[in-house]
Amino acid sequence: MRDIILAMLANCLVYAGVGLGPIILLAPRIGLLAASALAPAVGYALYSVALTWWLLQEGTAGSAAWPLAGVLGLVSALCLAAGWKSVRTRLPGVSGRRAVAGLLGFVMCLGLLTAPLAVGNKGYGIFRGNASDSFIYMYLARYFDAHPRAWAFALTEEEVTAVDPMLGPARSMLNIRWTSGAMLTAGARLGGQGILDFQYPFTLVSYLLFFAALLPFLTAMGLSAPLATLAALALTTGFYGQLVLDIRAFSQINTLPLAVLLAFVLALPAPGSLGGAVRRATLLGLCYLATFVNYTEIFPMVFGASAAYLCLKAALSRLTRREAAIQAAGFALGMAATWPVRFLFKHMLAQIQFTATAPELWSEAYFSWLFHNLPAGIFGLPLLEYGFSRLPGWEFLDLPGWLVAALGCGLGALFLLGVVRAMTDRRRDAPLAALCFAAASLAAFCLFAVTGKPWVAGKGLSYFYPAIAALVLYAALARPAAPPRLPRLPAALAAGLAGCFLVAQLAAAGLRPVYAAKDIDYPRYARNHGRYRTIDCELAPIRAALRRAKVAELAICSADPWKWSFLGLSLTAPQRVVPLRSLLRGDPGEAVFVALDRPVTGAPSHLAPYLAAENATFALYRIPRHVLAALVPELRCEEVPY
Repeated sequence: MRDIILAMLANCLVYAGVGLGPIILLAPRIGLLAASALAPAVGYALYSVALTWWLLQEGTAGSAAWPLAGVLGLVSALCLAAGWKSVRTRLPGVSGRRAVAGLLGFVMCLGLLTAPLAVGNKGYGIFRGNASDSFIYMYLARYFDAHPRAWAFALTEEEVTAVDPMLGPARSMLNIRWTSGAMLTAGARLGGQGILDFQYPFTLVSYLLFFAALLPFLTAMGLSAPLATLAALALTTGFYGQLVLDIRAFSQINTLPLAVLLAFVLALPAPGSLGGAVRRATLLGLCYLATFVNYTEIFPMVFGASAAYLCLKAALSRLTRREAAIQAAGFALGMAATWPVRFLFKHMLAQIQFTATAPELWSEAYFSWLFHNLPAGIFGLPLLEYGFSRLPGWEFLDLPGWLVAALGCGLGALFLLGVVRAMTDRRRDAPLAALCFAAASLAAFCLFAVTGKPWVAGKGLSYFYPAIAALVLYAALARPAAPPRLPRLPAALAAGLAGCFLVAQLAAAGLRPVYAAKDIDYPRYARNHGRYRTIDCELAPIRAALRRAKVAELAICSADPWKWSFLGLSLTAPQRVVPLRSLLRGDPGEAVFVALDRPVTGAPSHLAPYLAAENATFALYRIPRHVLAALVPELRCEEVPY
C-alpha cells in the first residue's frame, strides 16, 4: 500500500509541476493558493493533450512518460520565470489558515480514498464495479505502453495476438478515444507500477486533482476556508463520488477536475489588457481541448453549460462585449486545436447514439437506488435510508425513507434558493457557472428519464453532480449572502440542512472502508462487479514460481475471459504471454509453462505431476510439449470479458 500511495503522490507532483507555471502566467490575477490548487488539473490537461499529440505522431506512451514530464516541466519553469513578478506580488496575500485547511483536507481525502483499497480483498481495485470498462482502459494502456497507434492497423488480428494475446482486444478500440488509456500507461510509468496494479489508484489520482480544484472554486462561491475544505472533501469522497468511481468510466473520472477548472476559468473577471485577453483565451482553449480529448461524448453538455453561462450572464446584463469576445475566442481556439483529432466527433455521435439504446439491465445494475427514492437520489442521500442495514448493531442509524425524502426536498428548496441567489449575486460569477453546469446535468436527467432511458438519465446526472451540490451549499453557507436575504430562523434552518448534507456525504465516505473490510456491498448499489470476490487475486505463488524458473514466456487458457484477462494483464516483463498454440512448436519433450483454471478439488491427477504453483483460481504447470498437445483439444479458452 505504501508503494501505491507514493505512486499516486508522484503523479500529483508531476501534474502540479507541469501546471504551476502555466496557471501562474495565464491567470495572473488569481491568488497564489488558488493557482497552486488548480495547478495539478492544469498540468493534467497539458500532459493529456501533449500525450495525445505524441500518439498522433506514432509515439508510444510508455517511452514518452518521463521525457514528456521533463519537457513540460521545463516549459512550466520558463512560464514561472516569466510570471515571477506576479508571484512576488501575490505572496503577501497568502492565507496560512486557508493553506493549512487545504493541506489537511488533502491528507484526509487521500486517506478516505485509499482506505477501502487497503482493507478490502485483493480484487477490490480490479473487479469492483464496472470491470468491463476497467479492462478496456487496461488493454489500451498495455497497447500504448510499447506500440504506436498505427502498428496494429498494419497487421492482421492473428499477427497482433501472436506478438501478445493481450493486444488483441485493444486493436478494436484504436478508432475511439484513447487518451485515458494512454494516460494510465504514463501514470503507471511515472509511479513505477504495473498497469493492472495502478489502474484503480490512477482513478484516485483524478479524485485528488478534483478535490484540489474544488477548493478555489468553492472559495470563489463565497465559502470560508474550513467550509470549502469540508465541502470539497464531501463531494470527492461522498456518495456520488463513490458511484462515479465504481462505474469505472475512466474518461468521466479524469474529466471531473477538468470540468471544475473550466467552470472556474469561465467565471474569472475579464482581463483589461490585450495581453491578459490573449492569456485568458489560451487558458480557456486548453480547458475545452483537454475536456474534448479526454471525454468526447461529454462535450455537448460542456458546450451547453458554457453557452448557457454566457447567455444567462448577458440576460442579467452582466456580460460585457469584451468578455464575450474573450470567451468566444477561447472556445474557437480550443475547437481549432481539435482538428488533428476530428475523427473523435464521429465517435462522439456514435457513442451518444449507443448509450441512448443502453439495455435496462445497465440502469438496474447502477441506478436502482436513484429511482427508488428520487429526492434522496438526486442529492446523493440513499445511504441515510439503508446504509447501516448490513452492519450488525448499527441498523438503528438508518432513517425512514419518508424522512430522507423530506431532507432531499429541503435540499431541493435550497437549490432553488441557490438559483435565485446566483442570478442576483453581482459580487461573484462562480455561482452562476455552477448553476449552468448543474442545469446541464439536471436537463439531461429529466430529458432521458421522461423518454424512458434511465441509464443515460443517471449518467447525465452524475456528470456535473458537484455543481448541483455546490449550489446547495452556496445558498446556505456563502458569505456575504446574496439577495434575497433570509430572516434569522430560515437562515439557520438552511445552514442546518446544508450541514445535514455534509454529514451524510462524510458518513458515506466513512462507510466505504467499513463495507470493504467486511467484503460486502451497500444495498441497492452497483452490482455489476465482473468476477469480484470469485477470483483469487493473490498471485505471489505463481510469480515466485515463474521467477525461480526464469520463465521467458508462458500461455494462459481459461474458460472464464475475466480470469484470462486478469492473469494476462498481471504478468509483465520479464515474462511474456504468448498464444497457447505457439508453445506447441519445438522439441516435443521440452517443458513449457501454461496457466489453466484450477478445479475446486485441485489439479487433476493427470496434470498433478506437472504442477509448478497454484492459488485458489489458477494452476501453473510446467508441462512437456507433447502432453500439452494432447491436452489442447480438450481446453476451452475464452477471451475478452465484455
